[in-house]
Amino acid sequence: MMSSNVYLSVNVYTLIIIILLVVQCYSEEAKFMSKEEKADLREQARDMFYHAYNAYMENAYPADELMPLSCKGRYRGLTPNRGDIDDCLGNFSLTLVDALDTLVILGDLSEFERAVKVVINDVSFDNDIVVSVFETNIRVLGGLLSAHILTYYLQERDGIMSWYNGELLEMAKDLGYRLLPAFNTTTGIPYSRINLLFGIKSDRLDAARETCTACAGSMILEMAALSRLTGEPIFEDKAQKAMDELWKMRHRSSDLMGSVLNVQSGDWVRRDSGVGAGIDSYYEYCLKAYILLGDTKYLNRFNRHYNAIMKYISQGPMLIDVHMHRPHTNSRNFMDALLAFWPGLQVLKGDIKPAIETHEMLYQVMQRHKFIPEAFTTDFQVHWGNHPLRPEFLESTYYLYEATKDPYYLGVGKKVLESLQKYARVPCGYAAVNDVRTTKQEDRMDSFVLSETFKYLFLLFTDPEDLILNLNEFIFTTEGHLLPLSLGLRNRSKTVLDLEIEDYEYSRRCPNTLQLFPESFRKPLKNMVDGMCPRVRSKRRLLASEFSASNVNHLKLVKDMGINIIALNDGRVQLLHSFSAARTPADAENGLLFMQEMVELSKLQPDLQETAAQSVSFQVKNDKGELQTVYIHACPAQFGVNLKGNQVVQSKTAIVHPYTACKDLENPDEIKGKIALLERGECMFIDKARRIQVAGAVGAIIIDNIPGSSAITTPMFSMSGDGKDDVKIPVVFLYSQDASKLLIALTDNPLLDVTISQMNGDVSTTKNEEESMFQKLKVSVQEFLNKHTGIVFSKTVIVGNLVADIGTDKIRVTQKKNWKEPENAKEEYKETVTNSQWSKIRAGLIKSISETELFVPINILKIYYQTLSGFSISEIQNHDIGRQTEWFLKELMIEYYQIKDDSLIVLEKTEDIPHVIRLDNKDEKENKNLETLNEILESMDQLEKICLKRIKF
Repeated sequence: MMSSNVYLSVNVYTLIIIILLVVQCYSEEAKFMSKEEKADLREQARDMFYHAYNAYMENAYPADELMPLSCKGRYRGLTPNRGDIDDCLGNFSLTLVDALDTLVILGDLSEFERAVKVVINDVSFDNDIVVSVFETNIRVLGGLLSAHILTYYLQERDGIMSWYNGELLEMAKDLGYRLLPAFNTTTGIPYSRINLLFGIKSDRLDAARETCTACAGSMILEMAALSRLTGEPIFEDKAQKAMDELWKMRHRSSDLMGSVLNVQSGDWVRRDSGVGAGIDSYYEYCLKAYILLGDTKYLNRFNRHYNAIMKYISQGPMLIDVHMHRPHTNSRNFMDALLAFWPGLQVLKGDIKPAIETHEMLYQVMQRHKFIPEAFTTDFQVHWGNHPLRPEFLESTYYLYEATKDPYYLGVGKKVLESLQKYARVPCGYAAVNDVRTTKQEDRMDSFVLSETFKYLFLLFTDPEDLILNLNEFIFTTEGHLLPLSLGLRNRSKTVLDLEIEDYEYSRRCPNTLQLFPESFRKPLKNMVDGMCPRVRSKRRLLASEFSASNVNHLKLVKDMGINIIALNDGRVQLLHSFSAARTPADAENGLLFMQEMVELSKLQPDLQETAAQSVSFQVKNDKGELQTVYIHACPAQFGVNLKGNQVVQSKTAIVHPYTACKDLENPDEIKGKIALLERGECMFIDKARRIQVAGAVGAIIIDNIPGSSAITTPMFSMSGDGKDDVKIPVVFLYSQDASKLLIALTDNPLLDVTISQMNGDVSTTKNEEESMFQKLKVSVQEFLNKHTGIVFSKTVIVGNLVADIGTDKIRVTQKKNWKEPENAKEEYKETVTNSQWSKIRAGLIKSISETELFVPINILKIYYQTLSGFSISEIQNHDIGRQTEWFLKELMIEYYQIKDDSLIVLEKTEDIPHVIRLDNKDEKENKNLETLNEILESMDQLEKICLKRIKF
């Protein structure tokens, strides 16, 4: 086991390599690659770089990027806006600056010299453009510093470029000062964006208060290098302060970090913790800051984080996000492509075994899908299909090959090269893959394709003696730029340096070589991904978010899935799943999914404290003609603008076509400047939001597609995004019953002003309103809809003092006013067979009628009739709803005359009874059916008690 105080750079693996080569001599699976084949692959990689580089220089320069399908340049402000993805563009010839040091790696010194002159003459940062601080730092500042260092390196070694006099460093310093205002926050953690000309005073920086952990924690290498090269300490000081503050913000119990934070308050906005998107390079820079600068505090921090990651996030070869404050709970069920850098970082750490395992898992995912998709599920299916030709997997492959010299990794690189050539190469460069499942291409070639992807691919097939640089003297930044390890010797006292040399020698110790047999680590994982066959699932009949305890059909469905629902004495509901109790294996699998969804839903209630609940409000006239404000409790989103305090968005509304907004919008002009109304379903919430935003909407209200759903009866939740922070409008969710209030108001006044804001906790319904809502819950119908949706009761049945109006899907039962009791009524409604449980149920229903009108869904009425009337199934099929209603009213009248004091009636708890009535079994005992009906009503009573305590409007 390695000491926690260990650092391994690529140049210290000699002992490992010798042992591994001996072991591989006896390996049956180690595939030898000839020098000729390796050299051929190296030249193919070189050709791939120049195919892309020349296409950029000839068709796109001085634009920031090449659009390879249209074969022209991408300019900020001139080409169509892509949202946050364009924040890396600043009209400063990004791709060329980013690719400068790759030319040196390739040994093309003449083109490097020409390109440096072009950058010095043409590139300017005096642009009124808002850019990403993080991307500009790692791509542009890092590119300039690396090129400056390599230029002096070549001057001293080869005597070339004698004309160069530090111009690139001056440009880097100019850019560094333009980035410095971003650090002017109360925490010292930098804003995510900055205007290159006006700093943080730009009016386009409203949403810059939130930043990702990787964005804030990936500045130290470049800023420290700038300080040590210029002698101006302010850059390193600012970046170091940001790192120190981030360390303080870790969760003290788990040592994990969240992924998004507020730069002013220091509060976590998203507490998902992993090693992928939003957090990746923070961990990378903790270790590399120690390697480059020699400060042991960075190593200590990395080791603390690393131990936490291996304890909570690493699940075998998979790395799955967890909640930083609940580290034993997964926060999502997919992984993203950015985590592919992790095995490479583990090589630098010296932890080879897990690096090999995770890399092997990723390689199998790549083989299965041609590329590693941007995100993939834990059973290795595609979650997000795009692949922008990312370099992280090749980076880890290169590190593992350097550490082990196992030819297996050359084969991996060859496979990646072939996929790039087959699916990404186009006449004008290399195009990103829009979807790995279809290999459809996208008009996009990011600068990192030249800065990293082709660089690591070339280095993988290149022997050290074929390079003009000794890479052991450098460290790669997260963008693949080269910084010399000698920077760590600058501006340091002798005492500190001597101490660091001792630690440095100690950190060069190799890990336990007896465990370094890469092939034996890979072998158990050989069929890990292939063994996970794509599952063809039929459409699920019930989702956890749709479930209602008052819906008997839902109860039957969960029973079919092998789930028993038990109402506990304290008001909670317990779900018990048994695979063997399910109707079919497919139902059992759906039951497992249902249980998982329920677990996630149960976590959402406390999570709402982190994302402020939202409100939709508008004004309508009451019966007296006075204006009153209606507030509707809305679910918030984990993307877009979460309105807080006095922040509001007010506008007219427009309905989106198509209503789900999962395809190109047909009426974008109608939506522009308005709050868009759209429906849930068919695609992800975040996809809907992006389409609405592109159309120019100022906000969005997504309406549930489940009829009858309500914030009263359904847990509130927070709509999840996909980790990308490109939605800049507020998006809220309304359950269908709640949304009907808004839709009816809009029917009366299409020009109604609607406001989205934070929910005011002082606004609440009265107790009577709450009780009325739950009375409707018990019979699965809503008084609001009855009044406003035009429900027509087609037939009336009268029995005794009870009147039932029959509608299309429900009956309404009321009492006659001023009813005169017939003399022989008690005899007419005398019960011949006494059944205590059915009597209790009837008593509860009569009590409901006495307090308010009673609505009974027809499907419930049919269950009563089929279960208790005594008729056979064949007879029942010939009885219309009128006859069933008449029987029901008569049963209630029988109970009416038996009740002495219905206010004292209490429904008793029965033993664990299944919540499903099997109507197809003629032998089902009447007593069991009655217990079931009793249990259903009691469960709804208990649900009422729970929810009434939580309701706040």
